This record gives sequence, C-alpha cells and structure tokens, in this order.
Amino acid sequence: MKDFKFFFLFAAMAVLGFTACDDDDTKMDAEEGALSMMFEYAVDGESFDTSTVYEINGTAVKFSIANFYVGGIELMPEEGGPIAVDGKYLLVTPSSGMQEVTNVNTGHYHMAKFFVGVDPETNSQTEDDFTSRDADDPLSIQFPAMHWNWNSGYRFMRIDGKVDTDGDGQMDESLAFHLGTDPMLQEVQYTVHKDVEKGENMLHFEFDLARLFEGIDLSVDYTTHTNNNVPLAERVRNNIPTAIAVKH
Repeated sequence: MKDFKFFFLFAAMAVLGFTACDDDDTKMDAEEGALSMMFEYAVDGESFDTSTVYEINGTAVKFSIANFYVGGIELMPEEGGPIAVDGKYLLVTPSSGMQEVTNVNTGHYHMAKFFVGVDPETNSQTEDDFTSRDADDPLSIQFPAMHWNWNSGYRFMRIDGKVDTDGDGQMDESLAFHLGTDPMLQEVQYTVHKDVEKGENMLHFEFDLARLFEGIDLSVDYTTHTNNNVPLAERVRNNIPTAIAVKH
C-alpha cells in the first residue's frame, strides 16, 4: 500500500514539474521589442523649420515654438487585450526625435491610441507634486514653459510665432495658441499595422501644422490662451486628430 501511495505522489510531482517547465519554456519563448514613437513635423507637406515663412490659408506665418504633450498611450495587438502604458508622457517638440515608450511582446499591432494633453488628475497636482519632479521628467519645469503655474495646470499644446495680418510681407503680430484645462484634452486613435520585432521599433507619425489650423483665418484668429478665447482653442483642439497622421 505504501508503494502504491508513493507511486501516485511521484506521478503527481512529475506532472507538476512538467507543467512548470512548460510555463518556463513559454516565458522564454516570448520575445520582446523596444517600441518608440516619433512625430515628424511638417507644414502642408513641407519640412518644418523655424526660419521658414509658410502660407497657411492665405496668411504668412513663421513658427518659433510648436510643442505638445502625449500621454495615455495604449496599443492594440493582434492577439490579446489592449496594452496600456500607464504614467508615460512624451513632450513632443520639433527636435525631440524618437522617444522610448515601452517594451512589448513581438508580433503585429493593429492600432495605437493616445491623448494630446495631460490627464485631469496630473493636471490638478499640488505645488509639491510639481516642483519635486525630476529634471528629466517631461512634466517638470520646462523651457519654454509648458505650465502656467502649479494651480492652473499645463499647456497641453503650445504653438508660438509671428503672423502677417495685413499681407504686406511684414510679420506684424505675435501668434500664440496655448491650449490647456481639462476640456482641451484630445483623444486620438490610429490604425498603425506595425510588426514589432526583437530590437528597436518605431511608430512614426506626422504632425502637420497646416492641418492643425485648417479652417482658421490666422490673419484674424491668431491668439488664444484658452480661457480668453475658448471657441478658438476648441477649433484647434478639434483639428488635432487630422493634424496627426501615421507616416509609413
């Protein structure tokens, strides 16, 4: 009888051991790739340059600052549920280039979601929360400033420059589009069809400022700090999904 019990105990341990090895093998078989995001700037298809004068909707414009925040990144793989990259923010600028997002399992990814702006909880942080952030944190103090002050929240998007309002060839007014406050948060979603492989991988987007100002007469409507011209800020916010496009 003892021999019989010993046989079953040995068999059970063998099965458990085989299952554990199977799990280990599965984990070892799952390869990962490093995923980054890049936003290439353009103006109506032309390369972006702060020294260039562009014409947008018939008005001459020259940009000096064009920065925005990206957060709430979520990836949709071919197999399994959505992958949320919690707490990750990117400060996108014309010179930011490729920015690391996370490591994910290799395979095909259908879609990417994110928002332009800063989530309401972070946007209403305390003064200590804000001032204690590390210097390399995109949500820390920035130059040029991407934060009005600790209790007013972040500038989700900051576009500055000069504009020729009367068409005489001279830049005569300052252009300033500073979007912030919780209602200005803009969620976007794109079909990316990205095959992530072992090593470095990049989701490549284009950010076109001509599309951002689609339908806006910059000779008249050239400044908003959100609360002083909410309708104009809303028009720019609503153009964000088409201003950003997947670049293959």
